[in-house]
Amino acid sequence: MGKTQKRGAVLCADIGTTSLKAALIDISAAGGKRLLAFARETYSASGGAAENAELWEAAFYRAVKILRALSPAAGVEAVCLSGNGPTLVPLEGNALSGRALPPLHWFSPGLAAPDGRVDSFFLPHAAYFRQNEPENYAKTSLFLSCQEWLSARLGAEPVTVLPTPYYRPYYYDEDQFAVFSLDGHKFPPFAPLGAPIGHVSSEAAHRSGLTAGLPIVSGGPDFIMALLGSGAVEPGLVCDRAGSSEGINVCAKEPPPAGVAAAHSVRVLPHAVEGLWNVSVVLPESGSIFDRYRLETGQQDIPYEETLKNMVRAAAGEGAPLHPVLRRIADGVLRALETLSKAGYPAREMRHSGGQAKSPLWNRLKADVCGCTLLVPEVVDTELAGNAAAAMFALGYSPSVATACKRIVALNARYGHTA
Repeated sequence: MGKTQKRGAVLCADIGTTSLKAALIDISAAGGKRLLAFARETYSASGGAAENAELWEAAFYRAVKILRALSPAAGVEAVCLSGNGPTLVPLEGNALSGRALPPLHWFSPGLAAPDGRVDSFFLPHAAYFRQNEPENYAKTSLFLSCQEWLSARLGAEPVTVLPTPYYRPYYYDEDQFAVFSLDGHKFPPFAPLGAPIGHVSSEAAHRSGLTAGLPIVSGGPDFIMALLGSGAVEPGLVCDRAGSSEGINVCAKEPPPAGVAAAHSVRVLPHAVEGLWNVSVVLPESGSIFDRYRLETGQQDIPYEETLKNMVRAAAGEGAPLHPVLRRIADGVLRALETLSKAGYPAREMRHSGGQAKSPLWNRLKADVCGCTLLVPEVVDTELAGNAAAAMFALGYSPSVATACKRIVALNARYGHTA
């Protein structure tokens, strides 16, 4: 997997809640097919969240082995990792060899701010940890996000990756440290997205089979990298990131007035591209509704597409246009689109990404019911494409991450009335 091989690629990985996804993505100027190889490794047989950070590392090494076998001619030029946020790893000792304490997952308890409004996604979890595990808090030298921890294990400097300067309040600052009585020295310095932050160490090279000295590029939280990897990096473009939960995200030049956002319950955050905004509606269940149906009907071991076909046939037999479970999911998307439209952000065409987008049948049904064209990119797990774009920028192949996204994202399928 050295640089002397034929095709230049980035080794991208995303640390999810229950599994790690990884890919080799071609960044050569020739274009064509970008996805050279893909692997997904679960952390446990039960499909639960990782109980310790070492499970992420083991899954990463297994995935690298699979990718090497699938695409032996790929010459890896860089590694870039993303992960679910705001998960934190309390680290005892140094970043390369220190002991990782059990992760503070994004769904773990957080401490409410004792005084004043706190924007940070991360500090409430660290504050709860300090209050309930004071001895472990005292042992903690650093708090790192999951992808930052794994990058450090590979040889990178311990940093906190800040997507854009506008995200500073959502991470941490001195005022918010003071509100929670947290030690700011336990949080590493910020690094920008898409920056070289180190090289694969000889020890990590031995464990993984990667080349020692390979550049490691800073990747951000999965939400940010998925937006970038969908190519929705210009005002008016929309990313529908759909898995167990779902978020419809509109790239906007200006945020809505505070009163409009509150009246329509839309979420407003800075975009992954500096100077732009992300206006979204989040559907917390979405795909998990389908997963529960599969479990309740004993179809959890049947492929998704086959279950969908069975549901479509059952609805047709009863004379219904759509199975009630699918109708419930689609109606949630319809309401979200209506909400965005009322807030001033109509979405008639969406880049569909995530697990749900891997089903052609569901793509057709969803587009028809919602009256919205769905565009499916080649790299459906768009966090990985976002990682590749960040690496292209870091390696000097593109003047910006946004420009790299336009090069890396290929829309392979179109579903809807104009398809």
